[in-house]
Amino acid sequence: MEAVELKLSEVLIDNEKFRFDSEFVSKDYLAVKNILLSNNYKYLSKLHKFNARYKQPIYDDNSNIKVLNSQYIRDYFLDYESAKLGYGAIVPKEAVMINSTGVGTLGRVNINYLSENISVDNHVNIIVAKEINPYYLTMFLKSHYGQSQINRYYSGSSGQIEIYAKDFNNFLVAIFSNNFQLEIENLVKTSYQKLGDSKNLYKEAENLLLKELDLVDFTPSDENISIKSFKDSFMQTGRLDSEYYQAKYDELIDHIKKANFDKLDNIVNIKKSIEPGSEAYQDSGIPFIRVSNVTKFGISDTDIYLSRNILKEEELQKLYPTKDTILLSKDGTVGIAYKIKNETEMITSGALLHLSIKKDDVLPEYLTLVLNSLIVQLQAQRDAGGSIIQHWKPSEIQEILIPIIDISVQKQIEEKIKKSFLLKEESKQLLDLAKKAVEIAIEKDENEAIKIINEEII
Repeated sequence: MEAVELKLSEVLIDNEKFRFDSEFVSKDYLAVKNILLSNNYKYLSKLHKFNARYKQPIYDDNSNIKVLNSQYIRDYFLDYESAKLGYGAIVPKEAVMINSTGVGTLGRVNINYLSENISVDNHVNIIVAKEINPYYLTMFLKSHYGQSQINRYYSGSSGQIEIYAKDFNNFLVAIFSNNFQLEIENLVKTSYQKLGDSKNLYKEAENLLLKELDLVDFTPSDENISIKSFKDSFMQTGRLDSEYYQAKYDELIDHIKKANFDKLDNIVNIKKSIEPGSEAYQDSGIPFIRVSNVTKFGISDTDIYLSRNILKEEELQKLYPTKDTILLSKDGTVGIAYKIKNETEMITSGALLHLSIKKDDVLPEYLTLVLNSLIVQLQAQRDAGGSIIQHWKPSEIQEILIPIIDISVQKQIEEKIKKSFLLKEESKQLLDLAKKAVEIAIEKDENEAIKIINEEII
């Protein structure tokens, strides 16, 4: 058993809540604190002109402002595309955003690098910096020395945890020269420039697909009246809900059928994963990936793990997604597809299906793009709509129609997507380098950190 002996006066410093639990005065945190105190430092309260959460926004599809909740503040990017529309206070450019609630999302930090106006919900803390470079502050909070303090101050049970805005004021922040902070800013900006280039290439691939299918100018009908006979409706689909028969779905299907197409069930093998239940969650072991961890651009790190003893080794091996497996979400946020790049040991939740291609005339990058496109998203909306928590039945997923274009065009699309993901990986590496440099500056000095930056960039 580990024990820490402290004077009462030491425990009461920065302890407005009068916490005496072992986590609050853990050896790990005390080691972090001592290292920070040995550097030039300031309290975060002296380094910002705004530190608070906004009021809960109003969601409204008629707005042109995206509202990012804690799910969309990712480790390496802001998932602007997936966020819903609504009205709320605008986040200032270059403000630091911190997920302040939720198991698996608390502690994610990013800076508002977007050119578009965005708002956030009341689970995200906004810090507007003064007297410190906001890019450097972002990377400090992402570093071990920022995350340790976030982990120290959060409170609540395993089901609902949060950190309050006032607690950030007690954070110790290592202060370095303006030149070093500018080095970190340049790394972060270059990272997000590469991320922008990556998204532009992905958009080019999407446009190439739509052009090939003559869908560039396709606008789904907003007609909400559709007349169907019983024979042409329920007898074919087993559905009586009116939303299923909206004109826009018929228009899309008619368009797909003008070209070569096939049912998804004929193109892929579909395998289900498992749902072990929250009682099986651990702090270490095999990474457990849920829908909230997956976007069409990648998989974010998880804080949830499963024991290797949960199943026999041969059964575990069958659950690991293999190279080129496409993950497809069927519950919650349905229709998210992501292709696994390399063999990896992880287990996905039962809400993520594993698709493996069994036809030679369909490339995995192409199919993933189609699954994420309007072509399949509208089919998913048709099948899974009408309920608060969306559920897309595997039997419905098997029946979705996939256009199959000339293999030469598929290869062009594949090339653009591969370059897109290569740039995204380079963007991620630059952010990791920026975080590593901040940690080296704290543990050694900023000259050593700049040396590492120069060596790794070359």
